[in-house]
Amino acid sequence: MPESVPRLLTLLEVAELLRVSPHTIRAWIRRGRLQPLRLCRRLLFNPTEILRLLGEAEPNEEAADSQSAAGRQSRVTDATTQH
Repeated sequence: MPESVPRLLTLLEVAELLRVSPHTIRAWIRRGRLQPLRLCRRLLFNPTEILRLLGEAEPNEEAADSQSAAGRQSRVTDATTQH
């Protein structure tokens, strides 16, 4: 068993971290942009999946509020280290 198991994020946590609606997260799942882990009816996300999505973001997909992908990545990392 691995020494450190990553803390999985809920759909609402991912939406909050990326500052998008839960509806947008579900749309990204339907389009194949995000791959959740399904546990019964719950959608959970490995932090590395969120970082992968951010790494693929194109410049025109960046938020207008001047929040950079690096800032979002640090929020994802911070969220996974909190427990």
